[in-house]
Amino acid sequence: MYHAAAMKLAKKKTKAPDPAAILAEALRLAEGQLLNEAAQVLAKADGHPECDYRRAGLLLMLGQAQAAESLYRRVLTALPGHLDTMVGLAGSLVEQGRAAEALPLLEPAIQLQPQSGRIHYLAGIALDEAGQSEAARPHLAKARALVIAPAERRQLVPYELYVQLSRRCNLRCTMCGWEIWKDNSGFMEDDVFERVIAEGKACGIKTMHVLAGQGEPFLHPRIFEMLERAVAEGFSVGIVTNGTPFTADKIERLAKVGLAYLQFSFAGWDADSYESVYVGSKFDRTLGNLKAIHHALEGTVTRFAVKAVALGDWQENLRKTKAFLASHGITDVWTVPANNFGGSVQCGTFHQRHELWSLKSIDHHRLMPCRLFLKAVGIFCDGTVTACGCYDSNAQLKIGNIMEQGLGEIRRGESYGTILAAFRDGDVRHIPMCGKCDDPFG
Repeated sequence: MYHAAAMKLAKKKTKAPDPAAILAEALRLAEGQLLNEAAQVLAKADGHPECDYRRAGLLLMLGQAQAAESLYRRVLTALPGHLDTMVGLAGSLVEQGRAAEALPLLEPAIQLQPQSGRIHYLAGIALDEAGQSEAARPHLAKARALVIAPAERRQLVPYELYVQLSRRCNLRCTMCGWEIWKDNSGFMEDDVFERVIAEGKACGIKTMHVLAGQGEPFLHPRIFEMLERAVAEGFSVGIVTNGTPFTADKIERLAKVGLAYLQFSFAGWDADSYESVYVGSKFDRTLGNLKAIHHALEGTVTRFAVKAVALGDWQENLRKTKAFLASHGITDVWTVPANNFGGSVQCGTFHQRHELWSLKSIDHHRLMPCRLFLKAVGIFCDGTVTACGCYDSNAQLKIGNIMEQGLGEIRRGESYGTILAAFRDGDVRHIPMCGKCDDPFG
């Protein structure tokens, strides 16, 4: 009886892992940005082609190109000619500075998928870094054209709005381009907002982000009336806030608005780490607001998420931020390294190839059309329309005014067309902000 029980226990211990369950768990972890943990889970099914392929992709994202290469080669041994694996292997070789070795893998991939922007993009980089710049140009041009094509099929009409209800901000965050602000005042008036709603509906736009390159929206004295109005008109409305201008009454009202999402900007795990980034805010009070808003929105239609942005040793800072917030029951946390805010913030490393600062690893990347530029416009509180709804605080990329023209007409105008042509040509050095922004890379 003892022998039978021991045999049963041994069999249980040596039971083969279930690849489907492992893949599902890894996907869950990866969606939560836990890439290392996802790779470790996939390693439990070491040798399973699908798990190896997924793990290789994660390792490549984590900057472990050599380890990714080994796994991709193993998958190709099991599945010769597997297209996605060939492309992944090519990417890992390019990241290691071995572009010439990537070319034989990309040539058949282009033949099989001639309309794949990803493959043309990678082929262009590989050819360029292998010393074949002339041959690289048509591939990179094709990749850029494929990114632009969906916007052209819509006659350049945007399908999302970024709306600045407040130009004023009460903080001076280190990852923000506040040092270049020409003004720090102004709120959107009702007539401008009504025009935003009317133009959005006329263009068939369903999504409104209350977000801009400058301004804390909850400083607007009529913020709730405006949010409620937009929701009542059928827009899916999301808002980004630093979380400081809240009282208990405002939090209670917030829960009833029906926002699609509220994104709370927060990074840190104690007073020093938080207040050194969100300059002008107080850690204890903001943390109290964060927890109260999270609690108030539970069970509502509004998704609550924290966006943690960090400079310095950003990977370690973000890991600590996620752990700290998890200890308070907040797990929907999106962590990102700071971008260079349209070139107005010097962060990370100066990349000589592209002549810009970035925390990202962009040496083996090339400029591509900015997807935000293609899908959305930013509308300032005075009705000015900018081509960049994210970083343009001084209207350097002004393309019109919503009080004078419709959004479709503005986007098909000369100002927008000049920027679009520059992205199509792959050279935006003469375009304000775009020429120094790290978003179109990587």
